[in-house]
Amino acid sequence: MRIKSLFTSALYITLSLLAVAPVVAQDASPAKDDRDDQVSIVQISDTHLGDHHAPHAAENLKQAVKMINDRHPDAVILSGDIGENPQAWDEARSILKNLNAPLHYVPGNHDVHSKDVERYRNIFGKDYYEFQVKFVSFVMIDSELLGNYDVYGDKSPAPLPPETEDESDRMLSWLNGLAEERRTSKQVVIGVQHIPVFHDGKFPDPKPYWVISEPYRSKEMKALRQLGIKDMLVGHWHNGRVFEREGITWHVAPSIAWLPWGGELGFAVHTISPDGKVRTQFEDLPGARP
Repeated sequence: MRIKSLFTSALYITLSLLAVAPVVAQDASPAKDDRDDQVSIVQISDTHLGDHHAPHAAENLKQAVKMINDRHPDAVILSGDIGENPQAWDEARSILKNLNAPLHYVPGNHDVHSKDVERYRNIFGKDYYEFQVKFVSFVMIDSELLGNYDVYGDKSPAPLPPETEDESDRMLSWLNGLAEERRTSKQVVIGVQHIPVFHDGKFPDPKPYWVISEPYRSKEMKALRQLGIKDMLVGHWHNGRVFEREGITWHVAPSIAWLPWGGELGFAVHTISPDGKVRTQFEDLPGARP
């Protein structure tokens, strides 16, 4: 009987202690990092190594690489006009090897002209392709297959040579094929190319050199709409701008090389949320010289 009494007392004390013990939360895991819910992309553009207008281009690119590494983006995009010749490309690639994030290229009109796309492909690989970062699909487009930009001062669009016209048709067919694949996809899709499709009002000037002209404009816009693209990351103007035209927001990255239209040398930082909203911030290169 004494053993039973002692057991009963011990049980009573244990239950009493449990009754006053603090309740411990079942989920004690740390809060989720907000960065998991967004994509951070740095866009460099118009690096122009080897261009006589930009004697400090390599120095500026080195500074940009250091600044970008401090920001820890998910990926980096270089949206064209990398350098003036293969030797300048080699120098740019050597500097860009120091980036800590994956780097993706798309060509500009200083990289690809109306008859030499194979030269670019032999160094950089594909000039149009798709890549994925988390919930975002980036469609990389060779805008130099959508017009002839060999002559700066042309007052009307020059035609593409027949062999390049064939390349253009193949790229547009690829874009249309992507649209078919994406019909049921819930991914965010963002386009990237060097040359914007439209002017920003009257900026930079009326020359066809600055934009995609017909008949390629209509063909590309049809494909972009079918892909559900609401945002395009572009360059070419050396001037950081964001504007809306025909249902698409055009995010124009500044140049790190030189400033034909004013503004500041730097790069663009794009933050993309799961609902597809893109927020763009321009980062200047302190002390950099054209």
